[in-house]
Amino acid sequence: MNNGDRITCEVKGLNGGVLYINPSYILGTISVDWSKVSRLESKQLFLVKIEDGSVYTGMLNTAQTPAGRPMKIQVTETPKKTVVLDSSRIVNVAQTSEKFLSRFTGGVNGGMTYSKGNQSTQYNLSALVSYPRERWAAQVGLTSTLSHSSGVTASTWNQVTFGAFHLLPWNNYFYGGLGGFLQSAEQGINRQTILGGGVGRYLKNTNRTTNLRTRRLRLGEYQLQAIHRPDKYAKRCWRFDRWRHETLPVQQDQSQR
Repeated sequence: MNNGDRITCEVKGLNGGVLYINPSYILGTISVDWSKVSRLESKQLFLVKIEDGSVYTGMLNTAQTPAGRPMKIQVTETPKKTVVLDSSRIVNVAQTSEKFLSRFTGGVNGGMTYSKGNQSTQYNLSALVSYPRERWAAQVGLTSTLSHSSGVTASTWNQVTFGAFHLLPWNNYFYGGLGGFLQSAEQGINRQTILGGGVGRYLKNTNRTTNLRTRRLRLGEYQLQAIHRPDKYAKRCWRFDRWRHETLPVQQDQSQR
């Protein structure tokens, strides 16, 4: 650290200008201001993304830096291939592995809510699995809710989402796709299917904010069950979005909490 402190720990990742670490003597993850770090060494493999969209994979070390100059990070991809980066240009750092199964990240949450007044119970389950690589990433998510009240038919709400993106050969350009399925007893939706895709470009990509521009095409198919009608009907629709300009605040990765 800039103040002379040394911390032996596991590096979880970097996001939003914050370095997440896990010392062995602490239960959980702690946050460290990235600008206050003066030296970093780790034999763990990481995916390192910088401002121009380039992504590197390798172990991290601190390159020799003249006094008073910002820290430089050395990413060792192979024994013969090393890249030196200014720490201020690094946007995101995430753990990875040479083993296929170890590259997956994600989590599962569940809970139950009970209300004595109307004798209602609600069960919630959510899960997310991601698979990040150097040039692409994919993820699948599940959200499920079961609600039951005294004298009322149980209500279910289930949603599955999936998506993926891939960086193009030109820095900061990418294309991606998304999809999902939704079932909602309360809304009378037996199945709602959404498919979409698009291309985009990061206009500004720093560890503080991300500005991107995208053009997307979304397709949908809906199978609805009217509350007072036993018959089903289907509806298909499509929508083409013009260029969309979005500013995305950097958020903490769920896997680093």
